[in-house]
Amino acid sequence: EIQAAPGGCGLEGVLQERASDLTGIVNGIDTELWNPKADEFIPCHYGIDNVRDGKYTARVALAARLGHAAPDERPLLAFVGRLAEQKGVSLVIDLLHRMAGSGMARFVVLGAGDPQFQESLKIVSSQYPEAIDVVIGFDEVLAHLIQAAADILLMPSQYEPCGLAQLYAFRYGTIPIVRATGGLVDTVVNVSDQTCADGTASGFVFDAFEPAALEAAVRRAIDAHGNTKLWQDLIRGVMQQDWSWDVSARKYQEVFSQARANAPVDVVDVR
Repeated sequence: EIQAAPGGCGLEGVLQERASDLTGIVNGIDTELWNPKADEFIPCHYGIDNVRDGKYTARVALAARLGHAAPDERPLLAFVGRLAEQKGVSLVIDLLHRMAGSGMARFVVLGAGDPQFQESLKIVSSQYPEAIDVVIGFDEVLAHLIQAAADILLMPSQYEPCGLAQLYAFRYGTIPIVRATGGLVDTVVNVSDQTCADGTASGFVFDAFEPAALEAAVRRAIDAHGNTKLWQDLIRGVMQQDWSWDVSARKYQEVFSQARANAPVDVVDVR
């Protein structure tokens, strides 16, 4: 993406010339802070073996936090992040208008940002109170609780150099829907017959930055959620992944070691 406009920001020509020297390394996450086995912000600690009970308990707590008597049995889709066009919030708002009345899912949105997006979210949630909860602002405790309670995380970003929310979602057994851009496509493997068979599937990926493309991905995810074995396999697979900084740090070490080995001049070892 950075080898072409607009991603290259004017440097795309140079980056194309040096393409063989480019290496992408995704961010790591704080696996102690984002850990469902020890998270102080969720009501029940859980791991792979008791993820169903843990997520249900979180779902009950989230429902109470949002003022509902009991949790909804429909799949819970969440958006947690900055309310900006870069994050695909316009697509999320359109999705809510398209699907909130279908009865297929429940939605929760947590975030702050563009006042127009905030107002649009308030309006659509008032139109479909039985299907949408919107919390304007940033709340660290609620962000953790939503990750634990949700079945699916929405990340329809217009662009995303790396992205962290999808990595948090993996830790909590929440399956992301992402647009094929930046670090999202580097970290999420699209669900298909092949990737399910080989155990690499980890989410739902769509290409076009368009409302219909997001809706199609959401419908695919909801259908998959209805397949208990498939969904359990997805959850088990993503929760076993390691996105810690240890992994990223080792990749940096490899790059630096390779650069040193290929240096055109003598490099002084200052260790």
